[in-house]
Amino acid sequence: MEEALNLPRGPGRTPHIIAALSVPVDEAGEIDFEVFARDLERTAGYGIEPAVLMDTYQINYCTLDQQVRGLEIAREVMDGRTFTAGVYVEDEISGDGIEDIVRAYRDKIEQLEQQYGASPIIFQTERLKDADAATVVRVYEGLAEASRGGLKAFELSPVFAPNGWMFPDDALVEILAGDKWAGAKHSSLDPSMEWVLLRKVHRIGKKLYTGNDYDFASMIFNGSDALLGIATFMPDKFRELADASRDGDLARYLDLGCRMEFLGRVAFQPPVPAYKHSAAMVKKMRGWYPTDYVLPDNPLRRDAAHREALRKALENLAISCG
Repeated sequence: MEEALNLPRGPGRTPHIIAALSVPVDEAGEIDFEVFARDLERTAGYGIEPAVLMDTYQINYCTLDQQVRGLEIAREVMDGRTFTAGVYVEDEISGDGIEDIVRAYRDKIEQLEQQYGASPIIFQTERLKDADAATVVRVYEGLAEASRGGLKAFELSPVFAPNGWMFPDDALVEILAGDKWAGAKHSSLDPSMEWVLLRKVHRIGKKLYTGNDYDFASMIFNGSDALLGIATFMPDKFRELADASRDGDLARYLDLGCRMEFLGRVAFQPPVPAYKHSAAMVKKMRGWYPTDYVLPDNPLRRDAAHREALRKALENLAISCG
């Protein structure tokens, strides 16, 4: 009989951790790219791979110039080291047909890989939200032809962003079977759904990156890697968590993971997309950002009570707050 649950793959394994970086916003409402560059270097310095142009970057509120500048800074700071970048095409699809969607993705993938040396992760588009499995597979197989390989798919729950949706049937697994795909990020905040997908993805030899900012430690313990917004709040603690997994220090892993997940539950409470303001609050408290603003067009803000809840969660992790 087939086992009902995943067999734990950790401790004893070093998970691949990627942090979706937030953006510092100055008094004028602009992205402070000097601070952003320091944040990139800090994250990479802990051995955590940075990801730019993700939803944590407030990609749906950025100008094209702010996206391009972020890529330029990432290319300069990383200087040949690996970094991930989001392929967000929501405003770049020129027509209504399937081939228009494929073309927009292909153009962006080629730009990210060839001009900036980034590893692309494919944002979903609202244009495919109600599409059947065959259509979704056709689009993803088409866009992959433009890539040198190592692509990551992105399954994003609509609780995070309006362009998110869950892949129909087994379309995601069929897509990942292609040789251009390294794996996928799954963000549903539903570990039971993720456990099922994890088994399917591992069967075809690909990686599943947990995007579950509530239960990431349990998912990593069961064999997931991680690409998370919460990782930009505390790349130092994710380094410790990965090292505890590598060293087989189960007591340390479980204790640290539980306290880290508590910060995730505070930061990602409803409305979930307001976690970008939570990230700015935490980074200001840690002395990493001079302000805790979000971009002017982003309507979601946290209040002073939330800031104090974040402070307590940080103190529970022995992180000093300014």
